Amino acid sequence: MQAMPTLNLRDGTVEQKRQEIKAYFLDSFDTYESLFSCLANDDVFYQRSEKLRHPLIFYFGHTATFFINKLVLSKAINERINPKFESLFAIGVDEMSWDDLNDENYDWPKVEEVRQYRNQVRTLVCDLIDTMSFSMPIDWESPMWPVVMGIEHERIHLETSSVLIRQLPIASVRPSPEWPACSTMQTNAEALEANVLMTVPAQKVINDKAWDSAYYGWDNEYGSQQESVSEFSASKFLVSNGEYLSFV
Repeated sequence: MQAMPTLNLRDGTVEQKRQEIKAYFLDSFDTYESLFSCLANDDVFYQRSEKLRHPLIFYFGHTATFFINKLVLSKAINERINPKFESLFAIGVDEMSWDDLNDENYDWPKVEEVRQYRNQVRTLVCDLIDTMSFSMPIDWESPMWPVVMGIEHERIHLETSSVLIRQLPIASVRPSPEWPACSTMQTNAEALEANVLMTVPAQKVINDKAWDSAYYGWDNEYGSQQESVSEFSASKFLVSNGEYLSFV
């Protein structure tokens, strides 16, 4: 599946950017939903593939409620769609809270109810993008910033939710033409034969993101940071746990 490139928030006209943001939103929102189509049935939504994370139903609803909660906070909208969902799906696991993973604290809704809710959110955000008054460039002060934030947040969860789904038992997932198996994957034997440890030389690593960057960033990405990293070794290819053991 080909991902859309990250939006440039400084170049172009308002109407050009409006169309780009809408396309970027729909691509992210629909791709995220298609990821969950890999689940074998609705019962799998209530499985916890990782014991330190919520069941998958939480993540299915979470990215949609993020849009509404941020838009309410920014006063871009005045009314909520579903206050219960926007509380239930608002916050993930807090490692400092002892009862976050207690199932007795949650009354998870039916999957179809969450699907309908996501449809409502899709319509609201599309209408908002179509009608919102904003100027270029889009920055932290722009009324469009919370929309872009919601899109980038969903794209983060596209990666993390795919990891959770890959941790499920094989019987809990099903093939999907939108998410084909990698056709160039090596067998374990081939990977082990070809894999070696490579030396990465010592160097300085610089993270530098200007406040007027053309691309979206989270608050902790801005500013300048420089670190000296000592020489180390790394495997040439990605490895599984079993393959890792061959190096130790």
